[in-house]
Amino acid sequence: MEIGKAEEHLALMADLGIKSLGLSGGEPTLHPEIFEIIKFAKERGFAVTLYTNGRKLSDENFVKCLKVTGLDYVNFSIQGGASHSREHDKVVGVNGAWRETASGIENCIKFGIKFNIQSVLAHVDLETYKELLDEFPDANLFIYYRQVSPVSLGKEFFEQKVLSNKGTKEIYKKIYQYAKAKKLKTYLFSRMPLCWWDANDDLEGEIMNKVVSHCHIINGSNLVIDVDGGVLPCPQFIGMKMMCANRAGKVLGTRNFLDRWKKGIPAKLRKDLRYVPDKRCLKCKYFLTKCSGGCPLVKFEIGPHVPE
Repeated sequence: MEIGKAEEHLALMADLGIKSLGLSGGEPTLHPEIFEIIKFAKERGFAVTLYTNGRKLSDENFVKCLKVTGLDYVNFSIQGGASHSREHDKVVGVNGAWRETASGIENCIKFGIKFNIQSVLAHVDLETYKELLDEFPDANLFIYYRQVSPVSLGKEFFEQKVLSNKGTKEIYKKIYQYAKAKKLKTYLFSRMPLCWWDANDDLEGEIMNKVVSHCHIINGSNLVIDVDGGVLPCPQFIGMKMMCANRAGKVLGTRNFLDRWKKGIPAKLRKDLRYVPDKRCLKCKYFLTKCSGGCPLVKFEIGPHVPE
């Protein structure tokens, strides 16, 4: 996105009362004017998080510049510790990529930039997650369940093989207990219904109070703008534009934007997605407050603890 257009979109978001900003891509650190964009956002009161593979942050001077801009957080994408470095490098197609990311994390520690590590929950191997916690104890560990690659909606999306809800529960309970024993923090961003956790079980009840299971599409609390000004329902669906924040080459004004957001396709999509995954959801006190019955675009197993 050209910097002038980026600044216009940020000005619009500030006028809309948005408080936090996540810069993602692609790889946002490759933007030639990333520092100017962050600085502009900070001057307008945003809390700014950078979502990155972290390789560029292996450069100390780059991290120093991020510090000067006032960047609030860095979210590093990394799937395992040092023993998985070869697999990591093979997946991204760059020898030494894991070491560069690890160096980026070390530089954030050195220059006092807060950071998180985000990892996708894809298997039941506890050692992988223990390794992340052991090697990067200064980070919060964000675990994403049923996270998918950015895709256009199609048959292949709905047929993806992922860890089951039951498998997710069992492995995350172990991760949570391990982190808690070491006084480290881990968070689960889950696309499964909240009722898969049993509020009457001490451990599961504790996790249930912290897990994120609500979909921001339904309540319209998040705004995603792509490089062309397209407004997406979610960062995962790059081909599903609900509207455009631009018109005739110019960014919409606040009133015009809100009119389309509240009355156009975004509003219709939010309404259409408020279906009931299971009739028991209607009796659940968490439905549409802390839980939306799972991702509204993916079929889920209904949880075992919802009242009949």
